[in-house]
Amino acid sequence: MSAESSRSNPPLQATLPISFLIIGGGIAGLACALALRRVGHHVLVLEREDRASARGGSGVRLPPNLSKILFHWGLRDILTSKSSITKRLIFMRYETGEMLGEHIWDVDMLKETRGLFMMLAHSELYDILYEAAIERGARVRYNANVVELDALEATVVLETGEELSADVLVGADGEHGLCRPAVVGENAPGDLTGLALFDTVVPSREVPAYAERITEWHGQFAAFGSGHAIVAYPIHGAEDIAFQFYAPDGGQEGKYGDKPSVDVPSIVDGINPEYGNALPSPNSQCSLTYAVAKFARKAVRVSIRQHRDLDDWVHDDGRLVLIGEAAHPFPPSTIQGTAMAVEDGAVLAKLFSHISEPRQIESFLYAFQELRQERVKAVRQGELGSVLYMTADGEMAAARDAGMRAKAAAGKNVLEGDGDAESIWEEYRVVFGYDCEDEADDWWVQWGMLRERAREREAEGAPPLLDFAAMMAKVEVSSTHDGEEAY
Repeated sequence: MSAESSRSNPPLQATLPISFLIIGGGIAGLACALALRRVGHHVLVLEREDRASARGGSGVRLPPNLSKILFHWGLRDILTSKSSITKRLIFMRYETGEMLGEHIWDVDMLKETRGLFMMLAHSELYDILYEAAIERGARVRYNANVVELDALEATVVLETGEELSADVLVGADGEHGLCRPAVVGENAPGDLTGLALFDTVVPSREVPAYAERITEWHGQFAAFGSGHAIVAYPIHGAEDIAFQFYAPDGGQEGKYGDKPSVDVPSIVDGINPEYGNALPSPNSQCSLTYAVAKFARKAVRVSIRQHRDLDDWVHDDGRLVLIGEAAHPFPPSTIQGTAMAVEDGAVLAKLFSHISEPRQIESFLYAFQELRQERVKAVRQGELGSVLYMTADGEMAAARDAGMRAKAAAGKNVLEGDGDAESIWEEYRVVFGYDCEDEADDWWVQWGMLRERAREREAEGAPPLLDFAAMMAKVEVSSTHDGEEAY
């Protein structure tokens, strides 16, 4: 479907609608609820907070691999009305405000991805998904805190004592929720990296020169420093600017859901004082930092952890599957964390659009795990690498900055590669171009349908089909004299 489309094609409807109980009503839970309702399943979402708390107050970026899913679901028009479309990245040096260069999005590449790179408030994305899910018939209950779950029986118990059940439990309650340890068998908090994200918002009216400049840029900017970094972009139609500071954690821990508690000036460090003008100029990133420190709201501290990849996202003995941050916690406020959560819901729904018998539930859950794990693992490693790249020190930082300066001086995009070297931008191209729903369809055509046909033949007493996995394992590819592959 073209990225210009504002309507979605009617999705395949499951011939056997089943019930899903989604634990966690954040972006992951709502996206999954919407996706499952689109294919005809019954969905109840349980969120332990009230709606105002669940909506959040920060910014969020939607890369093309995410926006194209939402376009496909018919949400292009509402997204476009709420979002800013980013056309470029501006890179600066944190300590001095030196401009390192820029990268302008490749228009043809974005067309190939069938999506756009969008920026908006987390609360706006939340409301869009909530209203679409409700319109489709999903049910969402707030202040519904799950305190016990039984994966084998697919039941949960609320804090009130109420017991609920479904055919499938979906754990979308994040890395600190109840579902992750239920699958893993223990709490898996990850290792502290010594860095934290400090997430805040600055009203544009407080820094009008910079708000105007960001709007003029049609993009977002990033400042790289020794152990520090800043990412900033407009939200609320450029009425506010989302600022995300990376700085040393100082031995304190924090997570999303905590109340804003950190004064921004306390984390601004390492900037040359001569750049801290009382009346900052739009060309000085350092002056901007001081202005932000003066006018920013208190920030939420989120500790950055390095998590191990889970072997299993599906409970061994029951119908409980993890999605989003419960399955794969991402470094906070990186580009792809939200995207991977929405991709999870889209893939799960695509697979379950083919269900016709209860026996298929288990195979679809494991197919979901198989389809998502390698994709998420590679993307998550890249996002953590981006945080370390932005906050690098010493020789690594010097080489990074010198490379950007040289490309900028040559009039090049700073994320382009050098000769045979693979560029960061080429990695983005692959990630942005991925279509998770197509991948789920391919699995069904190549594996799911074959398994169903094999079962039908066995039920009819016909000789079984050759096991597809065994057959493919025996396939040998050789090169012919004309360079073509022969099987």
